[in-house]
Amino acid sequence: MTAVTAIAILGGGFAINAWVNRGPETKVHEGPVTGQLLLSSDSQTLTLSIGWSCEKQPELVARETAETVKVSLRHTVAPGSCDPGGIGQITTHLNKPLGTRALNDPAGKPVIHFDERNLLRPAFLPENYYPYPAGRMVQLPGLAPLPTDTPAWASGYRLGTGPEAGSLIISQTLRNSTPPAGRATSVKGHPATITQPDSHSGPRSLTWSDGTYTFAVTTGGPPRLSDEELIRVAESLG
Repeated sequence: MTAVTAIAILGGGFAINAWVNRGPETKVHEGPVTGQLLLSSDSQTLTLSIGWSCEKQPELVARETAETVKVSLRHTVAPGSCDPGGIGQITTHLNKPLGTRALNDPAGKPVIHFDERNLLRPAFLPENYYPYPAGRMVQLPGLAPLPTDTPAWASGYRLGTGPEAGSLIISQTLRNSTPPAGRATSVKGHPATITQPDSHSGPRSLTWSDGTYTFAVTTGGPPRLSDEELIRVAESLG
C-alpha cells in the first residue's frame, strides 16, 4: 500500500481505456471485466469499480444460463472528439441469485469477485464522516490500487457532504500478510503498523491481518484522521 505514483479507487482496479481511433460511426464492442467485482449479499447484484476515458460510461453485462453467469464490459465509442471519461461504480442485476452457478468471463475463465457477505463494516465512524455516494469512488494519490489476483474490496467515506475534504478508505483483501514496516500497534490482538510514506501530503494507513484477510484503514486529506481514530475505526469492524 505504499506505491507513490499509484491511485487507489474504491473497490480497486482503475481501468482506463487507451485512446482509440474514432471513425464516423459509433463503435460498440465487449471485452473482459477489469478491476474488482463485488457480489451483493443477496447474490443478485454485481458491482464493478472502474475508470474510463475516450468512451461513454461502460456497461456491465451479464448473460445467464442454468450453469453459469458470464460477465463482460460493453464499450461504446462515439464519433467526434474524445469524451472526458470518468470514474465510478457500475452495476448489473441477475435474474436470480448466483447460487452455485460459476461466474466467468466471456472466454469461460472464472472471474475473481468479493462476496459482500464477508465484508466487514465499521460500527464507528469519526464525526461528520459519511459513506461515499453510490456510483462514486474515493481516489487517493499515493495509495496503491487493490490487487486483482484475489478477492478484495474497499469502502469509502468522506468528511461532510459538500466539497470533498478528508477521506477514509477501508480495504479488505483475501490474503494473509505481514504488516509493512511502520509504527507498531495492534488491532483486536493482531500485530498492526501505521505507515505514511509522505508525512506532508501522503495518505496514512493502519494495516493488519487476522490470518485470513489483510485490512487497511487509510486516511487522506487534509484534514487527516489521527492514529487513535484509525485504530478506533479498525477495532469497530465487524
